[in-house]
Amino acid sequence: MANTLGSDMDRNALLELLDEKKIREYLDANGLGSIRNVDIFSSISSTNDYLLESAFASKQVSVCLSEHQTRGRGRYGHQWVSPNAANLYISMSWPFKVWKQEYETLSLWLLISIAELLERYNCSNIQLKWPNDLCVNKKKLAGVLIERKVNEQKNVFIIGVGLNVAMSLHNNVKIDAPWIDLLSIKSDWGLTRNELAANVISSFYNVLVGLEENQLVDLRARWQTYDILLNNRIEFLNEGKVKLGIVKGIDDLGNIALNLDGELVHMHSAYISEIKIIGNI
Repeated sequence: MANTLGSDMDRNALLELLDEKKIREYLDANGLGSIRNVDIFSSISSTNDYLLESAFASKQVSVCLSEHQTRGRGRYGHQWVSPNAANLYISMSWPFKVWKQEYETLSLWLLISIAELLERYNCSNIQLKWPNDLCVNKKKLAGVLIERKVNEQKNVFIIGVGLNVAMSLHNNVKIDAPWIDLLSIKSDWGLTRNELAANVISSFYNVLVGLEENQLVDLRARWQTYDILLNNRIEFLNEGKVKLGIVKGIDDLGNIALNLDGELVHMHSAYISEIKIIGNI
């Protein structure tokens, strides 16, 4: 998979190295100058692991970015391939005091926020695959991984996102599943990774505030706008067995709604994995 940019200047802007000062300037412009910790690494095992191990991240909202990950991962321990200085690998911590049921919908709201952000930059054909993938033309563009850290004082979400920006400029990327990047979607993509990173962080921040303050509404309707699985027959793993069902959307708690042999069943993301579309109904 290959692509080229219109000029060396465009390419240099797109691949501008991650820079804490520039990201902070964009965050300030978005009203998020209060985020104290923005740590950037040239290489790290995993941005999520870094914040999971950070004492400071358990107390205040913190952000970690890296140009490269040696052990990047997605759900169920799947590897997230992380070539150097081409994509975005971002994690953010969010301490909270009391668990609330609305947090079950967090990954879906985060995906919606990325979709809406990219649409503002004229990206089209965005699709969301429950429970944690963002696709374009049925190819993965981004994925979200949420982990929960618990200590004696409070709970903390560690939210990780991998977003393919210019991976098509790398010649030897080996990924089993079909993938796509922003450069392949828009050959004239001109936003630097620093500005895009700040916008993603800001979008996530707004989602978390919105959930805490009960400001987010119409999840099912907003999800349906992008739902790649809706009214498709799927194959999936449940309790170690391969099963078949027809997707009928999601419910208000973010569970997937499935027609299983004529019965409507709502399933939590903890009990279903390896979803594959096998046909329309």
